[in-house]
Amino acid sequence: MITLILVIYTLFLIILFGYSIHAFILINYYYKFRRSSRSTRKKKRLSEPFPVVTVQLPIYNEKYVVHRLIRSVTELDYPKKCLEIQVLDDSDDETIEIVEKLVRTYQDEGYDIKHIRRGSREGFKAGALQFGLNMARGEFIAIFDADFVPPKDFLIELLPEFDSENVGGVQARWGHLNDSSSFLTRAQAIGLDNHFAMEQRLRSLANCFINFNGTCGIWRRTAIIDGGGWQSDTLAEDLDLSYRVQLKGWKIKYREDFPVEGELPENVASFRIQQNRWAMGTIQVARKLLPKVLRSDLRPVAKFEAFVHLTCHINFLAMLGLAIFSPIIVYLKVEGLAPLGYYIFASFFTIGAFGYPFLYYLSQRELYRDYRRRIPFIAGVIAYSMGLSVSNTKAIIEGWLKRHHFFTRTPKSGGKKQGYRPECKLFIPLLELFLGVYMLVGLVYVIATLQLILIPFLLFYCYGFLNLGIFSLKDMIFIPKIKEVVCSRGNF
Repeated sequence: MITLILVIYTLFLIILFGYSIHAFILINYYYKFRRSSRSTRKKKRLSEPFPVVTVQLPIYNEKYVVHRLIRSVTELDYPKKCLEIQVLDDSDDETIEIVEKLVRTYQDEGYDIKHIRRGSREGFKAGALQFGLNMARGEFIAIFDADFVPPKDFLIELLPEFDSENVGGVQARWGHLNDSSSFLTRAQAIGLDNHFAMEQRLRSLANCFINFNGTCGIWRRTAIIDGGGWQSDTLAEDLDLSYRVQLKGWKIKYREDFPVEGELPENVASFRIQQNRWAMGTIQVARKLLPKVLRSDLRPVAKFEAFVHLTCHINFLAMLGLAIFSPIIVYLKVEGLAPLGYYIFASFFTIGAFGYPFLYYLSQRELYRDYRRRIPFIAGVIAYSMGLSVSNTKAIIEGWLKRHHFFTRTPKSGGKKQGYRPECKLFIPLLELFLGVYMLVGLVYVIATLQLILIPFLLFYCYGFLNLGIFSLKDMIFIPKIKEVVCSRGNF
């Protein structure tokens, strides 16, 4: 039994270490491409005649933010005659009436804006985007989720990037409207900053696949069609289309110097729903497209980056495994039930623990002048990642094994206190609380037995599990609940 425990624990260590090595590869890219900074970017100008652009706004029950969204799009610095706005509204609440009034107002002001209702939520966001694409008049398609506020020069800045016929899409960097609201939003901001300033930017500079992030980007219409259009068989329709398009030979450009601010989830329930959907969707895309990527004629480094990109959420399974087995491993060491040589061997893997924190640090230094005051919140990224290991593990297992999936959107509050949360199950928060207490007992044990090197490790786990569990229960009690209309893949 002891041998089996050591073997399983070692397997989890190897998985985490393997993905941690990728962090060091990105750090190498960072210093290799350091001269490719924003300051060296040549300003491109959009020349007349301006192309026709269709702006798609896929929404579902967004009464708190839809006015802000539509207003910001109508304020884009672009000729009205070349701009079409599609409000792809699948709502079933008062959002419908709000949008109707807004659309009539802006139509009276001369905007080509349409309120498009499909009569069902078939295919969810992917279905809405494809429905709108079929009737769009634009050569280029810009997409904004309801929680983002595009700046006025968005089209003028990004359209010139389509300077080559093989450019199929352009993605802007996400900024944050409310990153200073709480410890949770600060941690989320750092995690997203790392994705955009490090992963997206460095993969782009290394000529590897990157992804459209579902919002704040522009597609060439012909690229979407050539890639097979929007498909609803995964929860990550944006990632899915990105890989299909790039496998066809199209290029997606990334503008790290052009942020578009968006709203971060401000409560744990919404944050969990968002992260679970991303985890499940990414592993579904891996199941669907990774074999095609590995059989393609891409460079080995591009295949490696794609493999890491599409399977990275396996980290959460390994983190959950370490959480369960770490106190047991410490007990075996203290009681002399496992050979000392094993612990010397296992200590080698701690090298990997420094890769991602350093990447987070680099992302903050890259983006902000006041990066030093943001550094302490890197601890939050680590702790919340560990805390999410329970629900994200469930998400990736379901995404890999099941043919059916359910879609739950991330509620947006628009900064209003009367925000709402999606319906949540009680089981996951209770399991997180149990693991948090388990980690706390383990923390007390390692302190009592002077295994001091493990204190930060167990402390992060303890905080992550207890914080997510406690605040999930708090949200379930005090924040109004909405029931989502969910459908399985079989109903698409």
